[in-house]
Amino acid sequence: MDTVMHLNLRVDPTQYIEQIRQVPDFDYIHMVRQPKYMADISLLNEKVYYLSEIFSPAEFVKKNHISLMHAHHAQLGILLLPFKEEMNLPLVTSIRGRDATLAGQPIGYLEHIKMLFDQGDRFFPVCHYLAEKIMDLGCPSDKIRVLYGGVDLGQFVYRTPDRGDTQNIISLGRLVEKKGHPILIQAFHKIKSKFPNATLTIIGSGPLEEAIHSLANQLNLGDSFRLLKQIPKDQVQKELFQADLFCAPSMEASNGDVEGIPNTIKEAMATGLPVISTSHAGIPELITHNKEGILVQENNVDELADAIEFMLHNRQKWETYTLAARQKIEQNFELSQQLLQQAKYYEELLGD
Repeated sequence: MDTVMHLNLRVDPTQYIEQIRQVPDFDYIHMVRQPKYMADISLLNEKVYYLSEIFSPAEFVKKNHISLMHAHHAQLGILLLPFKEEMNLPLVTSIRGRDATLAGQPIGYLEHIKMLFDQGDRFFPVCHYLAEKIMDLGCPSDKIRVLYGGVDLGQFVYRTPDRGDTQNIISLGRLVEKKGHPILIQAFHKIKSKFPNATLTIIGSGPLEEAIHSLANQLNLGDSFRLLKQIPKDQVQKELFQADLFCAPSMEASNGDVEGIPNTIKEAMATGLPVISTSHAGIPELITHNKEGILVQENNVDELADAIEFMLHNRQKWETYTLAARQKIEQNFELSQQLLQQAKYYEELLGD
C-alpha cells in the first residue's frame, strides 16, 4: 500500500481529515508545520508529525515508505518544494479559495505560486471556478483535476422541511468579509416588519465579531438576532434542526479573497434545509437557481431580502427544493465517491 504524506494547516475536524485519513487503498502521514498547529488533541496519533522536526527528508521518506506528497493549500505546496526537489517525489496541491488569488498574500506569492505550478505535478481545486482562477495565474490545464469536498451522508441525514409557522434563519461560517454576514443582517432587517416573528442566528467567530454586534444594535434587531460562537458541535446540530432557512451570502472580499464551495451549504442541503445563497465562486456548481435553492447576486441586500421574503411566503416549495438539493449532494458531493476519485487521481499520478 502506498503512503501519502499530507501537509495541512492544522489538525482539527474541519481540516479535511477524511481526505487525509480515509482515502481508499492509501496509508497516510499527517503533517503540520509545528506542534502549535495540533489543534485537536483527540486526533493525535502515531502518524502525526511536525515539518519543523524533519531534519533529514531522505531518512523520513525511506522510513515511512512515502510515495506521494499532498499539500492541502497552495502556501503549503510552496513549503514542500524543497522536499520534492531533494526526494523527487510527486507533489499534489489542493486549491481551496484564497490561495487561488493574491488576496492578503505575502510579497513574492505570485512568483512562488508560479514556481509551484511549474514544479508541482497535480492541482486539485475544489471547484471549476477555482480551476479557472489558477489557470489565469499560469497553472497548466493538464495538471488540474477538480476534486469536490464530500459530505458524509450518514452524518447529515435528510429531514423533510417543517411546514409549521416558525421563521428561523441560520447562517454558519467564520466572521470574515467573504462570508457576507453584514449583507444578511441588513437583508433580515428589511424583511423584519413583514415577518415580526422571524429570527436570525449566525454561528461563527472571527475578526468581524464586533462589527456584526454593532450593526445588529444599530438596526435594533434585539432578541430576533443571535451571534453564537465557539459552541459545541451537538449544539450546532440542535440549532440547525430548529432552523427553517439556511442563508450563505458569500461574496468576493474587498482584497479579492473568494470562496470555493462552502461545506456548510452542502451540509445544509444534505439535511433538508432550504438554502439561499449567491452566485459567487463555485456555488452555482452546487446550486442551480430555483432548482436546488435560490441564488442571488452577491453583495446585494435588496436581492437577498427579496429571496428571504419569497422563501418565507412559499413554504409549499421547500420540499421540492430540498429533495433536489439532497439528490445533488448524493450524485456529485457524497464523501465516499469523492474519496474514491481522489484515490484514482493518486493512482493516475503514480502509474498504478
